[in-house]
Amino acid sequence: MSIWILLIIALAALAFLTHPSLNQAKCRRWRGERFAHRGLHDLRRGVVENTLPAFEAARDAGFGMELDVQFSKDRQIIVFHDDDLLRLADDPRKVWEVPLEELRSIPLAGVESARIPTFRQVLEAVGGRVPLLIEIKNGPYNGALCRAVMDMLADYSGEYLVESFNPLIVLWFRIHAPHVVRGQLVDAMAGYRPQVNATAAFFMAGMLGNFLSRPDFVAYNVNAPGFFSPHLQRFLFRTPMAAWTVDTPEIAALVEKRREISIFEGEGRPGV
Repeated sequence: MSIWILLIIALAALAFLTHPSLNQAKCRRWRGERFAHRGLHDLRRGVVENTLPAFEAARDAGFGMELDVQFSKDRQIIVFHDDDLLRLADDPRKVWEVPLEELRSIPLAGVESARIPTFRQVLEAVGGRVPLLIEIKNGPYNGALCRAVMDMLADYSGEYLVESFNPLIVLWFRIHAPHVVRGQLVDAMAGYRPQVNATAAFFMAGMLGNFLSRPDFVAYNVNAPGFFSPHLQRFLFRTPMAAWTVDTPEIAALVEKRREISIFEGEGRPGV
């Protein structure tokens, strides 16, 4: 078999594995939308990420907001980014090892009033006034978490999208909630280490699980140098793209020029 035939087979396999959803019309409304990353937080003003004050600030400024959901030990949906409490509470325990009542008693980032909110609290605070970009965190009960999130959103009147780093979570939405706009989060290989081995990092950074999930959009790390797979999505498939984290005016201008979804914070905020 000639080298050219092998190359064609390899390219065809790559296209099959990494192709997103064919229904790009689902994302047309979201082109150029801007989401405050974990709410409009500013620790200098005592506003901690993923807390009600951060989400209320984004709501009042008219920005959509990105947020992270996962389970507490007693299967309550909370809004918190990290797997553990170490960075924000100096506590090494995993979030899913701690019941809701105890989680809500822990001050975050040294701010006494900053507490972990429930997903329901955030939905009530936003009240459908601005759109939500909901990241489903990977954990020990992914299917149950996806179902619980959708059950809570069943009577929510606002707009929302979902996304996850785990292609199996995105696949869950493809199967069980195909009407929901779903996104595949992706990072460069270094972003997955040391949590996973090199093979898994290559698989995830290359978006080789797209054949399962067929995402409606791809949310990529805009600050990762030499990161090839987003370019493949953008130029070969013309996939709707979301950029995270937009944190400088220069990156904000580039993302705006591309008409991509902007997940911003700090100096990447529009108008800064």
